[in-house]
Amino acid sequence: MHTHEPQEPNPAAPRTRTDRRALLAAIASISVMGLATGLTLPLVSLRLFEAGAPAGLIAVFAALPAVGTILTSLALDPLTQRFGPRRLLVLAVLTSLASILVLATPFRAWPWALSRIAMGVSASILFALGEARILEVSSAAARGRWAGAYATTLTACQFAGPALLALLGTRAAAPLAVAVLLHLASCILLLRTRWQHAPHAGEGPLAPRAFFGGCLPLAAAVLFFSMFDSTALALLPLYGLKIGFGTQAATLMASAVFLGDACLQVPLGWAADRFGRPGVHLACALATALVALAVPLALPVPLGVWSCLFLMGGAAGALYTLAIVRLGDRFRGRQLIAANAYVGMLWGAGSLAGPLAGSAAMELWRPHGLMFFVGIGALMCAALMLVRAAPRAVTAR
Repeated sequence: MHTHEPQEPNPAAPRTRTDRRALLAAIASISVMGLATGLTLPLVSLRLFEAGAPAGLIAVFAALPAVGTILTSLALDPLTQRFGPRRLLVLAVLTSLASILVLATPFRAWPWALSRIAMGVSASILFALGEARILEVSSAAARGRWAGAYATTLTACQFAGPALLALLGTRAAAPLAVAVLLHLASCILLLRTRWQHAPHAGEGPLAPRAFFGGCLPLAAAVLFFSMFDSTALALLPLYGLKIGFGTQAATLMASAVFLGDACLQVPLGWAADRFGRPGVHLACALATALVALAVPLALPVPLGVWSCLFLMGGAAGALYTLAIVRLGDRFRGRQLIAANAYVGMLWGAGSLAGPLAGSAAMELWRPHGLMFFVGIGALMCAALMLVRAAPRAVTAR
């Protein structure tokens, strides 16, 4: 496996206007996908529910984007070699745009199902190539902060989708029109950005065994956060009802988690740049576990519960953000794109498995099984980080 040792931060690394434009174009293209998923996931579920569709069919449509993500991750390397990164990004944005336009038509099972799979295909390409672009162009000294800015923007766009639906209604054309206009703006920004070949592009592909064997703690962090993300959206309102919250408060629990995710990524990225990424990454895993396990103890103090949810969202989100930053420290060029493709595969698997595992935990340990599930998962991530760090510490001594 051809790897590159983490680079020492270089505060004097220049940031040209071209670099900044490339970073902003990559962040904008992924954030448009965040808006598209945040808008279409609840829209499809609500329209199917209004049409009287059974719960099983609604669940299948909710899972179809993850299927598209996993399948595309397997083929991303040959697709990138065939079309090139920028052209493939533009094609992904246009595919996402087409999938949204399908939703403007009356419901028909097959066209809508294909549009959901197409959305997953687009997401896989945009996340893998866009994140690789952010990691390649940003300097080692500021990589954590740029990744944090990306994570903050993406989270904000994901939650702008449901907000648009709540404001304009599920039957209005305006939410879809906003998404279409933003997709077109993203295409223009990508086309106007100069795309230089990434360094080390001549290296061979990164085999799955090399990735998972050499980056197991980072892969575990990605898998954990993808499970956490989907579980929080699906099950936190149900958990709130089980512990005695009203409907409105229970619904806002997921919002508190993702508000923490949006607000804390840049500060935690700065801390990782300043104090070292492995140490801050480990601290975030331990903080996620401790805060999740503290939620049941904080129930008598309402402010304590909301503070725990906010901190848990920020620390858990940083597990993903710092995982991709550390991949950017380790890989370049074609191997970095392949590593991000494996990240997309893990994200799809976690999105499918998270709600199932979280629901099982809620049944096994009532009523706080969901918090135990999060706490145990974060502790497992921390244990892997410590185990993998121990041999390096012995070698250094």
